[in-house]
This record gives sequence, C-alpha cells and structure tokens, in this order.
Amino acid sequence: MASITSGCNDVDRFSTRPDEAYCGAITLGSPFREGLSPRVQMRLTLDASLLDSDLPPGRLWTFEAATQTRPERRLLDGAALRPIRPLAHDALSHFEMGDGRERNTLFAVSPSDPAEEAMLAFLSLRSDRGVEVRLVRAGSEAQEAGEGRRTVFGMFSLTRREGQCGF
Repeated sequence: MASITSGCNDVDRFSTRPDEAYCGAITLGSPFREGLSPRVQMRLTLDASLLDSDLPPGRLWTFEAATQTRPERRLLDGAALRPIRPLAHDALSHFEMGDGRERNTLFAVSPSDPAEEAMLAFLSLRSDRGVEVRLVRAGSEAQEAGEGRRTVFGMFSLTRREGQCGF
C-alpha cells in the first residue's frame, strides 16, 4: 500500500493559490447534462495535499447568469468537498476513469439551498493539468418532489486561471 500512496501524493501541483481557481463550463452535450442549464459555469479551489485527509480539500461554486425567465442561480456557493470517510477503506476509493486521469476522488457537496438534497462530486485530476468535475444526484421520480430533488448530472472541464472565474 505504501508504494501506491507515495505515487498518488504527487498531486500537490494541482493545488490552487489564493489568487487562482479552476474555471470552466458544463459540457453542452445532452448525454452529459441533466437537470442543469447549458449556461452553468463552475469554480473550484483545491488544496490537493488534503485529498486523503478528513478535511475538505476544496470548495465548489456554480453560476448561471440570469435570463428573461429565470433569475441568477447559484446551485453551489462555496460548497465544501466533504470526504466520505468509509471510502478510504473501500475499493471504490481507487476507481479508474480512463487514460489521462492521474487521480480520481469522490466527495459529497451540499447545495446552497438547504432544501435541496446533497450531491456527489467526482473529481478527476488530469494529466493535462486540468480537472474534471462531475456532479451527480439521483432525483425522485415523484412529480411533487420539487426542484431540490431533481436528478442532476453535469460534467465540467476546468482549467486553472488567475482570479475567481468572473463570479
């Protein structure tokens, strides 16, 4: 196990400085998006040295600009990437998502609206120095469940930038 751990600890280069963030937009293709607008953008701050700790290694924000029919929306507003402790002892903590991904991790995140249910955030640290984030929530099939219980799936491709991504 020590050889696996030492090889995986070479991810500190993915950590953002206080004046940086990973920024990007949702993947537009409908197979990669459900319950989220094609206008949603994401920001991620990350301390990769905390990926294997009990502390949140980063935070997520989403932003969707207002339209004529919908006000500005922030599904996630600085949501902490919450470690799921039992995963550290499960094979799922070592899942693979294909070539070009150096490390994959799984966290829980809470929406800014406390009435909405939590989601899973799958992070993939990519060999091109970018980060992919997939947000996943299984929704309720009941029509009366409301927006806070809708199915959510979105894949975001993020690149490191100076600043706060404009939101």
